[in-house]
Amino acid sequence: MAVGADTRIKALVVDDAAFMRRVLVEILSSHEDIDVVGVARHGKEALDAVESLDPDVITLDVDMPVMDGLTTIKHLMVRRPRPVIMVSGMADQGRVTFEALKLGAVDFFEKPSGTISLDMKDAAHELGQVVRIASRLNPSAIRRVRFTDRDAGRNRNSGPVSKIVVVFAMDGACGAFIRMMSSIDSALPVAVVAMQSVTDGVLESYAGEFNKSASWEINACTGGNLHGGRCYISGFGKSWRIEKAQDADRVEPASGRESADSFLMQCAENYGPDCMAVVLGGALNPAPVGFSALYDSGARIVALAPDASVSGQAASELLRTGMAEAAADERDIRIAIQGFARQV
Repeated sequence: MAVGADTRIKALVVDDAAFMRRVLVEILSSHEDIDVVGVARHGKEALDAVESLDPDVITLDVDMPVMDGLTTIKHLMVRRPRPVIMVSGMADQGRVTFEALKLGAVDFFEKPSGTISLDMKDAAHELGQVVRIASRLNPSAIRRVRFTDRDAGRNRNSGPVSKIVVVFAMDGACGAFIRMMSSIDSALPVAVVAMQSVTDGVLESYAGEFNKSASWEINACTGGNLHGGRCYISGFGKSWRIEKAQDADRVEPASGRESADSFLMQCAENYGPDCMAVVLGGALNPAPVGFSALYDSGARIVALAPDASVSGQAASELLRTGMAEAAADERDIRIAIQGFARQV
């Protein structure tokens, strides 16, 4: 079925390499529901194009002349916030990926083989999906991360804990997750296990840099003991499993047969009221049965209000069914986690 012009996603492509601009335009234009409304060679041209073309989504390179990608995001988030997808060969550089996500980028799409790459065409389907997800995000909820003084302190390896916080930070919610982990005290007697829709390479890169700044021990794509002050993050399409042990429970990457539903059901069975699920963004479809199991077990489910989230579909459904309580803003999320952790 043809997609009407008024429902097509308007995309702006920003890259200093003419060949890559051409490849990206070809890739995005191959999708029936995406319309490339313009291209730009650097950040300054991009800012002018945003004013005149009002795109829904921007794909943005990092390393460009005149104005680079990171500087461009800073200006965009002040002038006219909107979903920005970094499309760059620098996705494996932790400082760059982490800085882009801190500044407000909603995703980081890795160029398969550097700045100019013929095999970029192999990623056409995935990039189209990333753009679609980005187009549905709430621009008013996109904002930069500002670290506080507490981030300099470290409280690592504080020992086994009996409480677990499970976080869903899908579909552009990286910024909200970074802010959350930067604002809650790592001395709390809880471990955090998160799921994000970020590819493994990008996830490991940004998590490694985050680990230098946060008071929490951030572990990406790898498991370990559920100790206080530790946070485990899985990437796109990945989940976790719980391994019970006498000295300390462990979390390990799930196999292909195990889903987010399976993990949440394990949390319900093993922790019940000692588990809190926090929904920062995304769709409910990864774990509808798991959330029901958590609710029935007495676990607490807190969802960031849809109008405060970049992606509020899951929150809307959980709030509608009464399984979750609403957090009006990210501050309420922090207060809820602190109260849960300290409750005897």
